[in-house]
Formats: sequence, structure tokens, C-alpha cells
Amino acid sequence: MKKLFLCALAALAIVACKQAPKAETTEDTTDAAAEKTLVAYFSATGTTQAAAELLAQALEADIFRIEPVEPYTEDDLNWRDSLSRSSVEMKDIKARPAIKALPVDLRQYKKIYLGFPIWWGVAPRVINTFIEESEFADVTIVPFATSGGSEIDEASKALAETYTNLTFESGRLLNDATPADIEAWVKGE
Repeated sequence: MKKLFLCALAALAIVACKQAPKAETTEDTTDAAAEKTLVAYFSATGTTQAAAELLAQALEADIFRIEPVEPYTEDDLNWRDSLSRSSVEMKDIKARPAIKALPVDLRQYKKIYLGFPIWWGVAPRVINTFIEESEFADVTIVPFATSGGSEIDEASKALAETYTNLTFESGRLLNDATPADIEAWVKGE
């Protein structure tokens, strides 16, 4: 009988503890996700990847690599060959190369730095795939790019004109950017 009474008392104590109101906290309860930043990038040869990694480090941001299901080979990237995969995709404004995956939830980010190499003066079509398959909520997109000869202005303008429902800030070309260059850009210098 004594054991039964003690078990019942213990059960009541557990239920009471689970139902007890939580103590109030003076800790700041603002949504930390409201300030989260992501660096998402596509890199065919590793050049844009290097810039993206420096940028993510400077921003203390999450990083995500946009990977096509079918990786680009050296022959695919031969811009001198009009039949190469990249040439064919860039001629077709509706081309949307499949990508492997998306980050778990892009809605948690307030700012996304979107990196890519510039192909034929604009972002590769795989960037369109990423944007169109993603769910953004009140996000600001900041393009950054690497290029062998193009500036980023036309590529940024083309993205903003194509996706008028999204907010774009002006982008930056990060060819041969040093950690100091990126720090200065991030700080607005």
C-alpha cells in the first residue's frame, strides 16, 4: 500500500512539473532568423566558389552550393563551340538545368548573396532554376559574380527585370577579390 501511495505521489509530481508555467525570461526574444544571411552560389570551375567562401566567412553567413544534377564538363563550358552545353543553354532563354537540391528553408533568410560566373553577359540558366524553385519571403538578393571579361551590371539588371517580385540590391564583381576587398564591401566601404 505504501508503494502504491509513493508511486501515485511521484506521478502527480511529474504531471504538476510538466504543467507548471515556464519562468519568464528577460532574454531578448527577437527572431534571430530575421537577421540570417545565406551565400548561395553556382561555380563551374571553382572561381566563384572561392569568392563565395570568402564572402560567407566575412558575413558569418550560411553557405550553399547550387549544383546542377549533371555537372558541367570542360567541353560543356567551351564558349567557342556553339554546340557546347553552356552555349545551347544560354541561347535558350527558357532553359532551366535541373539542380540537385535546395537549402532546407530559404524563408529563414532575410538576405541572400547570390553568386555565379557571368556567361554571355548574364547569369547562367542554373541560377534561374534556383530562383524559380525557391520559396523566398521578404528576402533581399545581392548578386555577386566572377567573369573573364563582363561586368556585373547587365547580369544584375537582367535578374531584377526577370524577377520583378523579388528585391535586388546592386551587385559586385569579385574577380581576384581578397579577404580585405570583401570585408570592405560587406562594411559598405
